Amino acid sequence: MKRLLLSVCVVAAMAVAQSKPEPTAGQKPARKPPAGVPANATMVDEITWRAVDAQGKPWMYKVTPFGLMKSAELTVTEQQKRDGVSDPLEGMSVKEEGGLLKFSRTGPFGVSNWTKKKTDLDAEEKAVWERSQAARKTTAGTKE
Repeated sequence: MKRLLLSVCVVAAMAVAQSKPEPTAGQKPARKPPAGVPANATMVDEITWRAVDAQGKPWMYKVTPFGLMKSAELTVTEQQKRDGVSDPLEGMSVKEEGGLLKFSRTGPFGVSNWTKKKTDLDAEEKAVWERSQAARKTTAGTKE
């Protein structure tokens, strides 16, 4: 009985050794698009595919639990227009308190507040700060 079990294990190990080699790190195996997605589509992630039609318009295909969903790929400005946002920094404000800047932004769950040093600002915060400074200068100039 032990010999039979040992021989089965050896045969299984040999079968695994002869199976296809796995792709090396950094390489993703090429997957065929699912049914309904054009053959020239490229995989964006596990469930999303991107294809360009004959007129040059990009389309996104997403596999959902309810079937395949096709939608036009939107640019950033088109997404902002669709969402009713003309300026992504529109709801953000800043106040200077000593050497720190106090930011606030209205979001879907209320107002978010945070404080940063002037030297630690990211691109959005720097843009809001500069816009605030420019607005302060123009209001100071009109009061005189």
